[in-house]
Amino acid sequence: MKKILAFILIISIVGVLASCGKEEANTELKPKTCEQIEPCKTALQYVTYDNQGAADKVYKMDTKNESLRSYGSLSEARGNIKSDYKKYQHQKIDKYEILEYEIYANEKYVYKIRFQDLRTDEPENFTVGLEKQGDKYLVTPYLSGASKSAVTINGKVIDHKKYYSKGLTDEEKDELEPSPIEK
Repeated sequence: MKKILAFILIISIVGVLASCGKEEANTELKPKTCEQIEPCKTALQYVTYDNQGAADKVYKMDTKNESLRSYGSLSEARGNIKSDYKKYQHQKIDKYEILEYEIYANEKYVYKIRFQDLRTDEPENFTVGLEKQGDKYLVTPYLSGASKSAVTINGKVIDHKKYYSKGLTDEEKDELEPSPIEK
């Protein structure tokens, strides 16, 4: 009996050793989260400031193009800070799904963000364009959402990437899934 057990043990060890090295090491990086990608992080911060009611912070992140800014001046923006801003100023949007359209690598993006509103807890949509100006990304809000032409290059709608906030349930993912801009 001892010889049979020893033989089975040896065969098992040889089998394990023979299978070593057959699997390739997985060298792929884990997908990054929105917070790890500078333009996506900037878009989410902008939408958070807007949802908090911090019009002055929104204005400071806006593009320098006067015709595309949210407000005409910083003093106008300060006059539009929501009255309940203090209540929401330390809250951040923690449930969201984002579609990222990279128009020009590391330079120009369009983000469609669906998130739970801080005040109502209802799903909201917000679309922004980001363009690198100098060393930072400045934002252009799409007040009526972006059109298909905003995400089209050479007549073809570009593919988008999806980012989710951590910890969403499947039900929340379904509820917060934004429809693609091309539809």
